[in-house]
Amino acid sequence: MNAPHNVRKPGDLDLEFGESGLAPFPAGLTDGESGLLSNGKIITAATDSTNPVVFVLRHLETGELDTSFGEQGSLRIDLPDGELSRATKLLVLADDSALVYGPLEQGSGHRSYICRVLPSGEFDQAFGESGFCIMDMDDHGNFIIQLIALSDGKVAGLVTASRMDGYFGAYIVRLVDGRFDPTFGDSGQGYISLDPGPYFDIAESANHRFLVTPRATPGVAIIRQYLENGEHDLDFGMQGQYLLPKPTPEAEALFNELEVLPDGKILAVGQANVGFGTHTLTVRLTPDGNEDPTFNNGEPKIMVFQGHETVANWVAPQPDGKIVVAGNTVAQPRQVILMRMEANGAMDMSFGINGQVISSFASDSAGHEVQVQDNGKILVTGSISSAQHKVLLARYLG
Repeated sequence: MNAPHNVRKPGDLDLEFGESGLAPFPAGLTDGESGLLSNGKIITAATDSTNPVVFVLRHLETGELDTSFGEQGSLRIDLPDGELSRATKLLVLADDSALVYGPLEQGSGHRSYICRVLPSGEFDQAFGESGFCIMDMDDHGNFIIQLIALSDGKVAGLVTASRMDGYFGAYIVRLVDGRFDPTFGDSGQGYISLDPGPYFDIAESANHRFLVTPRATPGVAIIRQYLENGEHDLDFGMQGQYLLPKPTPEAEALFNELEVLPDGKILAVGQANVGFGTHTLTVRLTPDGNEDPTFNNGEPKIMVFQGHETVANWVAPQPDGKIVVAGNTVAQPRQVILMRMEANGAMDMSFGINGQVISSFASDSAGHEVQVQDNGKILVTGSISSAQHKVLLARYLG
């Protein structure tokens, strides 16, 4: 339970944000993702649950809709060819423009779109072709797993291609203003091929290479580093990859998200089951792909939320070195979880209860992303079961 308003502490919902800690959204929205802008405002992209459109909304730092953005706080984007999209993601760029992207349903197959929204709240018609970049590279279904902003100002995307026979191809795409970068990939095609298999996240390493989290072998958590030509970076880890050690043959683990720290170290979070249920997993690596001896004594950290099985979906470092992780419980109805660690991997006992928070907002909710504001408060984006909408944007005290 949350503490009374006058004795609230880190890890409690910020009741001064939005409506009792939750930002309001129009009815009918689902599958949203939010990002922080440089002025402290918050931008969110979400899918219309029944129509071929997505909406981009901006909230003030207080959690109220910013009516100066778009039309009364919201911008409507009609998707290409009247195709539906069942998921919407968002990437905020350095100039406070935002890339909105997701899959398009195209008969029995899929392709993906990217578009750009300007800081003014206008749809950028100059981006790509007539405002859209379409990922449709071959005869497979193309899904954009994640977009990231690169240090040179370009954008990279992790794209998987799936077929009915279970084949999973994978690519890294590099874009400039919504067009494939002709200086990247073979013959200027703008993308490189990776090893086949499902992938979960991508990040740029300190030496400007590509870190990814593949699911090459079921139950084995892997971080792999690629060169710009698509070859494994053999200087990383063991022969180009880090494999989470398995204490028993039956143990299973998975990395869901990566974060590269200012010093080049790599944080990865996910879940692990070493024989007593599924629980959050956090690992920190040195830039060369080895376990960091200054985090949890060089060991992976599996953290149990008493009475629950849990997964970690996202990690955010604080400027003071502390580490915030968001996720959800496994059993239905799911609940949002947060935990905060010290830089050395010890639980931050000033946060929540022994470093942990469990929030039950509705019949089912999950934390998909976490971000730390300049004032130290913590934003969680996710999903929520609601009669009006299914977009979660909550703020916690930091």
